[in-house]
Amino acid sequence: MKFAYPEFLYALFAIAIPIIIHLFNFRKFKKIYFSNVEFLKEVQQETQAKSKLKHLLILLSRILAITFLVFAFAQPYLPSITNNITQNNAVGLYIDNSFSMESTGENGTLLDEAKEKALTIVNAYLPTDKFTLITNQFSAGDQRLLSKEEVIEKIEAVTISPSTKTISNVYSRNNSALNNAQSANKNFYLLSDFQATISDFEKITVDTSINTYLTPITTSKTSNLYIDSCWFSSPTHLLFQQETLAVNIKNNGEDDLENIPLKLYINNQLITPTTFSIKANESKVVFLNYTNKSKGIQRGKIELKDAPVTTDDVFYFTYAIAENINILSIENEKGQTAITAVYQTDSIFNFVQHNLNQLDYSLIKKSNLVILHHLKEMNTGLANAIKQFVDEGGSLLVFPAPEIDIDSYREFLSLMNVNYYTATDTMATKVRTIHYKHPIFKNVFDEQPKGNIDLPQVTKHYILSKNTTSFKTEVLTLKNDDPFLTSYKVNKGNIYLSTVALDKTNSTFSKHALFVPILYNIALLSQTNYPLFFTIGQNVTIDVPSFQENNLYHITNTNFDIIPPAKNTNNGTNIFINSAVELAGNYVLENEQFKTGLAYNYNRLESDLTTLSSEEIQHQITINSINAKIIDNTSGNIKSALIELNTGKRYWKYCIILALLFLAIEIALIKLLKT
Repeated sequence: MKFAYPEFLYALFAIAIPIIIHLFNFRKFKKIYFSNVEFLKEVQQETQAKSKLKHLLILLSRILAITFLVFAFAQPYLPSITNNITQNNAVGLYIDNSFSMESTGENGTLLDEAKEKALTIVNAYLPTDKFTLITNQFSAGDQRLLSKEEVIEKIEAVTISPSTKTISNVYSRNNSALNNAQSANKNFYLLSDFQATISDFEKITVDTSINTYLTPITTSKTSNLYIDSCWFSSPTHLLFQQETLAVNIKNNGEDDLENIPLKLYINNQLITPTTFSIKANESKVVFLNYTNKSKGIQRGKIELKDAPVTTDDVFYFTYAIAENINILSIENEKGQTAITAVYQTDSIFNFVQHNLNQLDYSLIKKSNLVILHHLKEMNTGLANAIKQFVDEGGSLLVFPAPEIDIDSYREFLSLMNVNYYTATDTMATKVRTIHYKHPIFKNVFDEQPKGNIDLPQVTKHYILSKNTTSFKTEVLTLKNDDPFLTSYKVNKGNIYLSTVALDKTNSTFSKHALFVPILYNIALLSQTNYPLFFTIGQNVTIDVPSFQENNLYHITNTNFDIIPPAKNTNNGTNIFINSAVELAGNYVLENEQFKTGLAYNYNRLESDLTTLSSEEIQHQITINSINAKIIDNTSGNIKSALIELNTGKRYWKYCIILALLFLAIEIALIKLLKT
C-alpha cells in the first residue's frame, strides 16, 4: 500500500483530540436518596458498565472517522505491476472497424464509441510517445510509428471496412509493428466487440514484452438473419437445364421468424421469389428451382431484408453455361463406335476423331476431354503431350485395346502418376459396386437402387498395379474387387482409367444403360468450373490460361477496372482474384482470349453477432496464459480505468465512505444508547 500524498498522514495526530476529550470529560453525578440502599447499589453498577461501553464505542468511532478522513486526503493505492505512463512509450492501438461495429451502443455506433475511447487512450500519454494504429485493412502504414497528432488524425478517419480479421492475426500484426520500436515500454490496446467467431485466443502467440489491454465495446443487439452460403445440386450446368439452388440461411436471434421474403435474380432478372420461416437460433436450407435460359456467364444474386446488419442480406454467385465442349477421340482406326454415338447426338459436344498416325498434337491443347480408345501401344510424343494437357486442367478417358503392349502403357500411366496395367484376367465376372456419390452419377439415379440390379458383364479385364496413388476413386468395381473404372485427380486435371476394352467380346458395358450417362457426365465435368463465389479479404488464386505480356487480365464491374496480380507458371497463370476488391457483387475476369465470371461476398464471420462477455474473455486469457488485462468500462469512463491501470488501484473513495459511516455510527450511539 502506498499513498499519493503521504504528507497528509501527519494529520493522524488529530486522533489525540477525541482521546483527550474521553479521558478528561468527567461527568458530575446528582445524589438521590433511596430507602433500599442494597437495591440502589445494583442499579449503579449496571449504569456504569453501559456508560463505559458507550463511551468506548463513541471514542472508537471518532478515531476511525478521523483516520479514514486523513487517509482519503492522502489517497492510498496499490501500485500497478506495470506503470504505462512513463517516458518513451510505444503504444499500439487496434480499432475493430468490421461490419459488426455498425451496431448501436450506448453512445452511437460501436465504431464511434471505439474511436472515442481510442482518443482518450492517446490523450493519456505524453506528446513525445509514439503510436501505431491497426484496422482491419492491414494497410502498409500500420507498421509506421506515428506522433500523437498523426495518430489522432488517423483515428478520426477510421471508417467501416468489409475486411474481417481474427484476434490472433491482430496480435501478430501489432507485435510485428511494436517490436520495431526502440522503446522499453510497449503497450497494446485492443478495442473490439470480440465476436465469438473471430476471438481465437488459443492461436495467439504471446509476447511478454508487450503489455496488452482488451477493451470490449458491447451492444445489446445480437439478433441477425443472414444468407450464409449457396450451392447447386448438380456440378454441371447446361442450357435449358432445371437447376436446384440450395440457400443456407441462419437466424442468429431469439425469435422465430415467419413468411420472410427471399428473391433470386439471374442476370438482373427476378426469377423465383419465395418465402420461408425459420426458428430461433436455427439454420435452414431453402431450395430454389429455375431453368437456365441463356448461355455464357450467369450472374446470380439472392436477397432478403433484415436489420441491424444489412451487408449480409445479399449473396452473389456466378457460373457459366458452356457454348461447346471440345472432345477429341484418338484411335487406331477412325470409325463409328459407341463413343461416337454418345457425343454426336448433342450439339453442345464438338466431337472429333483422329487416327493416331495422323494426329495434330495441337488439337489436344484445344480440347476439354481427350479419349484414348483402342490404342495397342503408347508412343513417347503422345504421352508427353497428354501429360501436359492433364497438368493444365484437361480430362483424359482411357479405354485400352483388347490386346495392348503392357510395357508402353506402364511407362505412359507411370508418367501420369496413376496405377498401370500389369496383367490380363480372363475370368468371367461382372460389376458389383457403383460409387453412387461420385460426381459422374450426380442426377443419374433418383435414389440409390436397392437389391440386385443388372450391371455390366465382363469376360476379360486388365489388372491394375497395387501402388498407392493420391486422389483415387474407384467408380465401378468388379466382384473380385478389381477396379473396372477408376478416376484420378492429377495436378489440375482428371484421368478416368478403364480396365476393360469397349469390344463386345470383352464386356457388355458399351450396350449397358450406364454407358451413356457415364460418358456424358465425364464430358460435362471436363469443363473448367470456378468457385460459385469468393469471400472478400481471403487471398485466393485461380488458374487461367497463360497470357502474353500485352494481353493482361482485368477484373471489371460497373465503374471498376483493375489489373490483378498474376503469376505465370508452366501450366498456366495464377490470378490473385481478391486483390483490391472491397465491394460485394458480380465481376468479370477477362482478357482478349478468355472471360469468366467472379462473385464476391462479405465475410459471414461478421454476421454472427454473438460476442464474448468480460468473464469469457478473462477465461480465455487465463487458460491460454496471455499477459493481458481487461478494461471493462461498463460506465463508459475509460479515463478512470486507464488511471487505475497506470497508477494502481485507488481507495480514497472507500476511505470517505468509511469516514462518513463511522460518523453516522457515532451519532447513532449518542442518540440511541442513553444511560
